[in-house]
Amino acid sequence: MISPESLIDKTAKIWHPELVNIYGDCQIGAFCNIGCFVEIGPGVIIGDNVSIGAFCFIPSGVMIENDCFIGPGVVFCNDKYPPGPKDGWLPILVKTGAKIGAKVTILPGVTIGERTLVGAGSVVTKNLPPDIIVMGNPARRRITSGWGKKETLEAVVDAYQKNEMGIRQILNG
Repeated sequence: MISPESLIDKTAKIWHPELVNIYGDCQIGAFCNIGCFVEIGPGVIIGDNVSIGAFCFIPSGVMIENDCFIGPGVVFCNDKYPPGPKDGWLPILVKTGAKIGAKVTILPGVTIGERTLVGAGSVVTKNLPPDIIVMGNPARRRITSGWGKKETLEAVVDAYQKNEMGIRQILNG
C-alpha cells in the first residue's frame, strides 16, 4: 500500500509496489531504489539516489540524506522504551553517503556520519562520526578517517595479501 499523501519522485523505482507499505506524508527523492517488503512510516524523508534493500523497517522520525545505501533487513528503532507515546520517539539521521550493511539495527536518537560504513549485523547504539567503518554489537570503530580513499584501501589489501598482518590486526589499526 502506497499512501496517496506520500511525495515520491517520478524517477524513484519501487520494486513490486503491491508488496511495499509507504505511509502518509513521507518524501522519497529522485533516483531512489526501494526493494520489496519495505515499510516506510509517516513523515520519513529520503533524499536523492538512495537504495533501500528488501525487508527494511523505517519508522517515523528517520531522515536519510542523499547517496546512501541501506542494506536488506535494516531496522531503525525510534522508540527507546516501547510502546511509548509518539512525543517520546527520537529521530534518526543518516548523513550523505553513508552505507549500512544487511540486518543492521539502529537504535533511537542516533546520527550516522557522512560516508560512514556500518558492517552487516551491527547494532548502532550511539552517534557515529563521518568517514569511519564500524561493525559489531555494539558497533565499534574498526578503520578511521580516509578508509574510502584508494590508497588506504590498497594498503589494507596489500598488507593482507602479503600476509604481513592478520585481518584482525588490519581492522583494529
